[in-house]
Amino acid sequence: MSKQQSYDDSGNRQRVAQLAARGVDVWGPERVYIANDVPLENIEAGASIVHATLRGAHLRIGRGARLGGSGHAEVTDCQIGRDVEIGAGCYEGATLLDGAKVRGFAELRPGTLLEEQAEAAHSVAFKNTILTATVVTGSLINYCDLFMSGGTSRDDHSEVGSGVIHFNFDPRGDKYGSLIGDVRGVLLRSAPIFVGGQCGLVAPLHIDFGAIVAAGSMVRRDVPANCVHFEGAGNARIENFDREVYAGVERKFLATAKLIGALRALTVWYEAVRIPFADDFEKVLYRAAQGQAHSHIRERVKRLGKIIGKLERSLVKTSGSSDTKLLSYHAEHRLLLQRRKEIEQALSSEPHATLPPRTFLQEYEKARRSGGHIDAVRSVSGEAADAAMDWLTAIAADPVSRLAKLFV
Repeated sequence: MSKQQSYDDSGNRQRVAQLAARGVDVWGPERVYIANDVPLENIEAGASIVHATLRGAHLRIGRGARLGGSGHAEVTDCQIGRDVEIGAGCYEGATLLDGAKVRGFAELRPGTLLEEQAEAAHSVAFKNTILTATVVTGSLINYCDLFMSGGTSRDDHSEVGSGVIHFNFDPRGDKYGSLIGDVRGVLLRSAPIFVGGQCGLVAPLHIDFGAIVAAGSMVRRDVPANCVHFEGAGNARIENFDREVYAGVERKFLATAKLIGALRALTVWYEAVRIPFADDFEKVLYRAAQGQAHSHIRERVKRLGKIIGKLERSLVKTSGSSDTKLLSYHAEHRLLLQRRKEIEQALSSEPHATLPPRTFLQEYEKARRSGGHIDAVRSVSGEAADAAMDWLTAIAADPVSRLAKLFV
């Protein structure tokens, strides 16, 4: 059996020909492989597949999308919107909305959502990462477990310089996420955020709208709005460390609740605003976008549960300690162990069903009839947008409020 025959045993040439006949620009079976679990009808006419392997029953590709222009793209169960461009790399279980771009040599994993016109340069790694519309990152980015928004357009957007790392793991093996901007950024009326190149972001963090993080910073604390922040590595020091012993965790738990709140509000935004006025193809992508946010929420709740489970060992090891500071955290740790299920429930609960402000929804619906989502959001009056911000803020605040009460 020749290599040519072996390569095409599963009927790849036939599938390539079928797509071409439907108006998809496929660069030939020598450069493109389409697995037999891909529903060909999920690929819109006008898409261009240059150099790629496509797999998965949940794969969707919109018209005008271009896959593999800079090299081979391995694409599995991704939802790719219209006019999206992805270069070389591995893309699995990610969602990219209209006009998003990843230049190449990327790894996008489940939990990743790039909204309209979001862009990443070369050699990026995303997992449980959400970039709202128009956010841009440079090259050599490790940006897992993070939500980022901010800016008003592609000319006035939040940006991350090359070489930035989000440190989501700590020495105990615990894993946290961070919030840059917040859910209000979906309305494209927030000041952009700038994170300079070669920064390290130590989770969990919140960097607020309008903040500038100077290049080379090692950020270990929240950054308030509208300021320039520089934080160096600090003086070298050596301290005793026991990975089984915990100090206070309230700040990190509340920071996680804040991130979960933003994700919850994002799912409501899609359900109440975006999905009702979308066409059939967009609805599939928007449902997938909701799924990415839900996936990230589940990860955060699971990770906090694991931390609570380790507090019992910490209590045992420090019960006879003479360190009064460590002993002062015992009450907090016992409380978390006793209320573990309540905490998980508070963070996992769906937000109360509330409708968007009527004026906002009416203005958005009218604009959406004749244009895309980005133009529709921008066309909404300032008064209506402010009301929508208040609505989203209230939804996002709920997990923080619930968790804060449990710490009392």
